[in-house]
Amino acid sequence: MSQGTFYPSGPAATALNGKTIEVGGRKIGSGQPAFVIAEISQNHCGELSMAKELVDAAKECGCDCAKFQTFTAEEMCADRSKMFTYLSQGKEVTESEFDLHKRFEFAPDEWAELIEYCAKVGIPFMTTIQDPPNLEQMLPLGINAIKVGSDDFDHLPNLDIYSRSNLPIIMSKGMANLAEVDKVVRFMRTRTDQLAIMHCVSVYPTAAEDLNLNQIRTLSSLYPDVVWGFSDHSEGALASILAVSNGAKVIEKHFTLDHDLPGPDHWFSADPKQMKELVHGIRFAESALGSGDVTPVASEAVERDIRRRRIIASVDIKSGDTITLDNVSFKRAERGLFVADWPLVNGAIAKHDIKDGSGVVLSDVEFL
Repeated sequence: MSQGTFYPSGPAATALNGKTIEVGGRKIGSGQPAFVIAEISQNHCGELSMAKELVDAAKECGCDCAKFQTFTAEEMCADRSKMFTYLSQGKEVTESEFDLHKRFEFAPDEWAELIEYCAKVGIPFMTTIQDPPNLEQMLPLGINAIKVGSDDFDHLPNLDIYSRSNLPIIMSKGMANLAEVDKVVRFMRTRTDQLAIMHCVSVYPTAAEDLNLNQIRTLSSLYPDVVWGFSDHSEGALASILAVSNGAKVIEKHFTLDHDLPGPDHWFSADPKQMKELVHGIRFAESALGSGDVTPVASEAVERDIRRRRIIASVDIKSGDTITLDNVSFKRAERGLFVADWPLVNGAIAKHDIKDGSGVVLSDVEFL
């Protein structure tokens, strides 16, 4: 695939249905559980064996996808002498940005082996495509979606090219304001019907006061034809769980085997124990949120019969007596109308004698 010509208007495409997209046979969106992405990023340290260990760990944690990043240092770094400072193993490290990224590149045969390994393990493979040449490299290997990072959220020329692959596109929108989101959504609407966008704050780690998870509800309301999610750069699992409670259908979390491994991302990534807790918390939240129907659950039926008060005769009521608050009380019992039904019998006439302590039911009374 060549970069070709960029057409701002683009070819017309089917309007987004916005409710679901499909990645590797898995539906994502409305009515579906959240799709949890283990963002392995560069945490494989450039070692294929470690990448496979991370795939195994992601599967064990219950993640729905193992995600990597496909790039070439030559495409990413214009100035090979530019230095980059990051935190690693508890201290600041400064090195050439070009050398850093070069160290984490995989060759095409390594990518092919990794994709095959993911299929063997039973977890979908996904990767962030940095530039069109990387897409050319990965397409023949059988990728089933394209991830676009926040740094390229508004890269309309690349988005135009990526959309021609007819693959689902999942984007992160870190650093974007509403006008930029609107521009990108409108642009993509004419090009694909398989689009998900993740709310994201491009600060590592993100403080609670900067998360603004209510954006997910706002964006879902403004653009119901997009599947919305959350790329979580905060510490811990709570933000992802809250995001799901706010309607996020895709969750992405950086993932490492060990916080003390060398590299820029390990220290703020979730380790296997933390990722397992995150996935468990999300599934608990989804179960706990329920359907929203206002009705007691089936297991409450017995408790309702036991705990709700009923209408009980407080004295011996004679046939012909009027039922009033003077001759009934409201207590827990096995028989009798529930107290909420009091208007049905208040002022009614007893059809026969009702013994003190007996429950009052409709067949006991009549209205003259």
